[in-house]
Order: sequence, then C-alpha cells, then structure tokens
Amino acid sequence: MTSRDYHLRELAIAQSPADPRHVMPAILPRHRRILDIGCGAGQTLIASDLAPGVQAAGLDVDFEALLLGRELTGRVGFSAGQAERLPFPDACFDLVLSRVTLPLTNLPAAVQEIGRVAAPGGDLWLVLHSLDKTVHDLAASLRSRQWKRALYRSYVLANGALLHASGRLLPSPLGGHYESFQTNAAIRRELGRAGFENIVAVNGRHYVVTARRRR
Repeated sequence: MTSRDYHLRELAIAQSPADPRHVMPAILPRHRRILDIGCGAGQTLIASDLAPGVQAAGLDVDFEALLLGRELTGRVGFSAGQAERLPFPDACFDLVLSRVTLPLTNLPAAVQEIGRVAAPGGDLWLVLHSLDKTVHDLAASLRSRQWKRALYRSYVLANGALLHASGRLLPSPLGGHYESFQTNAAIRRELGRAGFENIVAVNGRHYVVTARRRR
C-alpha cells in the first residue's frame, strides 16, 4: 500500500462512523483554533466538517502526506515538524488533538510542547497505545517468527514500563526514534506537569484521553 492509499483509507475510516476503527474528537463551538499533531493528510480535520471561520493547523513529519492534504482541502494550514518542537506561538490553540502519534514521540517532551501552545481553558484529545495493544503486537510477532519485529516490540514494551515508572523514555536502538505504550498513571502525571487538568482516560476499543489546560 502506498502512502497515498494509506491516507485515503484513513480518510474513509474517519468519514465512516460504522467502521470499528473510527474514532473522532468532539469539535465544539468554542474551538476556533485547532491543531492536529500527526495529521497525516488531514483526515481527522477534513472528516470533522469544520464550521466556517475555524482556523485549523495540521503538523506531520511525512511531507508526502502533507502534499496530499493540500490536494484534499484548502481549510487546513499544513506544516512539517515534530511534536517535540512545535512551530507555533504560546497559547494559540483552543483544541489540540493527536490520533496515535504521541506514542511515536518522546512523549514527555511532546506533552510539554502541547501545554505550551494550548490556550488557557483549551481542550486536548489524544488517542494513545495501551499495554494490551503492545503485548498483543509482541505476541503476534513471536507467533509469526518475525524476530526483528519481536525485538522492536520488546523495546516498546520496556520503554512503556520505563515511562510509567520514571517519566523517561529511551530512543530505539534500531533507528533512534521513540515508541512506547502509555498507562493512565503515566499520562496523568505528564499532562499534569504540562498544566492540564480534568484528565479523563477511557481505555476501550480505543485508548482516548481528554483534558483541559488550566487557566
């Protein structure tokens, strides 16, 4: 599957509430400035059918996905960048969302950046990776004898445990990037340090966390 095909499939999922992979944030009237971190081609923002006048920004490291996003919509301002170094001013977004991207970052640093760009009283919506998902992925790799993948999944498992216990993460020995699973305790701690309150974590079909930036 090409990158283009993948992002078009993700857009179709975002536009299909009956699809079990579908998960979307609630966009409220007070959300006039929105940032999507790890936006891909902007599928979450496009499927949200934003009201007139809403200013939406999408950030991703995948330049090809951003080019596709610019083909699909003129409603989103797309930027290349990393979650750990957001190229935006302080306190400028009423809603920050990120769907399954923060698990692929140095999460404590990324959360601090989110706290910086979120306006006082602004909302946060995250989809994260649970311990159950990580264990399932590791077991599947072992059953299929994909040893390199199993080794990497073992790193993800250990890194999530390290985040839970200490608030630290280590880069992957197989490429230098980060990945981890999250726990309620770890994400509550990191969000609290970044200035968020009213933190709600729901670990069901999707692991969704919401919070509000302190005023």
